[in-house]
Amino acid sequence: MGKSFVAPEKYPEAVVKQQSSGSSISVSFRDDTMFHKLTEHGLVAEYPIRYQVGGGMEGSSFFIQLRNYLFESPLSWYNAFGWDLSPGYESRSVIEFERPITKECLFCHASRARFDDPDGRHLNGTPTSIGCERCHGPSGEHVRHPSSTNIVNPSKLAGPARKSICEQCHLEGNTRVLNPGKDWTDFRAGEPAEDVFTTFVLTGERQGEQIPLASEVEQFAQSRCAQMSKGKLWCGTCHNPHADHRSRAAEIRAICTSCHQKPSPATHPASLTECTSCHMPTNGKTTIAHASNTDHRILRPGEQPPDEGKKLKLSAWRQPRQNFQQRNLGIAELRLSRQDYQDLWSDGGDLLLSLGAPSHDDSDIVFSLTAFYLDSGDLPRALEFARRAVELSPQSAVRTLTLARILETSGADDKAEQQFVKAIALNPSWKEPYGRLTMFYVRRNKFEEAIKVLDRYLTWNPNEILFHEWRKQILSQENAGTGSRLPSQPAIPPTR
Repeated sequence: MGKSFVAPEKYPEAVVKQQSSGSSISVSFRDDTMFHKLTEHGLVAEYPIRYQVGGGMEGSSFFIQLRNYLFESPLSWYNAFGWDLSPGYESRSVIEFERPITKECLFCHASRARFDDPDGRHLNGTPTSIGCERCHGPSGEHVRHPSSTNIVNPSKLAGPARKSICEQCHLEGNTRVLNPGKDWTDFRAGEPAEDVFTTFVLTGERQGEQIPLASEVEQFAQSRCAQMSKGKLWCGTCHNPHADHRSRAAEIRAICTSCHQKPSPATHPASLTECTSCHMPTNGKTTIAHASNTDHRILRPGEQPPDEGKKLKLSAWRQPRQNFQQRNLGIAELRLSRQDYQDLWSDGGDLLLSLGAPSHDDSDIVFSLTAFYLDSGDLPRALEFARRAVELSPQSAVRTLTLARILETSGADDKAEQQFVKAIALNPSWKEPYGRLTMFYVRRNKFEEAIKVLDRYLTWNPNEILFHEWRKQILSQENAGTGSRLPSQPAIPPTR
């Protein structure tokens, strides 16, 4: 954990090419500073790498910092492979340093990550690696008066309070939903995570041969060893972040044989010195290329877990307080793809609508219902809820941009234009508002205004590539007197 968020270490220099975009990304060092340089369509963008992210067990990703905003590099290091594209960039037609790093992203990767905007994108301060307080709670009183009574010892806890210490970062699930009025930084070791947020897991479907990389907690819950131990066997039994594990196989064998004292001689010859290769094998078929997962179900060789059945279900890993259960589940279900999970998605809308008018003071509910009505084709109701969402969170660029899109679709051009401009002002680092406002002007043959929007972003970040290409296209269209040939949707991350 002490390496979860650090300055870049020394790695081999290299050049990685990506076929679908025709681009190449190089890694180099100058004066001990790592640089990632993107060459694409005759344009070059080079950035110094500010942070290396990840504990390093599977590899590392890298962040650039533009003013007070963080973005992920499209190039990552994989221990089992070397340099390759970061997850999600493999088939992109245009590669950019554009994936924003939000407060929710850094919750699991850094300490002291403070953001001062409602969307959690504008960094305020300097994050550090995961520190002692993430597992042991606030340390001020303990520093002043060291005592075992004023610091959290995870091994002395039980139930959700103990499990939450590990699960806060190692239980990713399908999505997480904050409770009303809560922030990611509100979580404190020694308290159940559900006091702050609910983690939802999708069950009842087979993921094919690939498994999510961070799924150890879900797997461990299926283990008969964990179930039969009634809480005695937990993450900390095998994982001690303070220990120097020089003989890992012997450590695990000692833990296993403390219960399994007389394993069958037929299947456990005396020559066997470790347990994990048979009972916790490594699976390289994960959802992230070049990464592997240790099977924490602790199965017998050849044993298969019970069939989950065919009915899809999104469930809380542990339920929050009763008055949040319906709310949080509804929000979580509406985050699913409508196309892939129609029934669950529709159920999410029904759950939130059944809460009635009092829930319309809850910004997250209102914003979720905005998307629900928009995707359902009910434009008047979508507009009503979009306006309410902006009223509740007027400094949110995400909510402002959503309102702008709905206003444009409704034909309210002047009001839509105002909201596009406002979204840019609220978050000048975010490409999508610039892209959508550019297309708004191009569709109306307002080429000069479109160029001004692109220039505004290019002044903020001159290394951007896609908007340079758009600028050339718009100028050629303006000179030829033709309409827009830009894509109907920006080739940049959509509104969350």
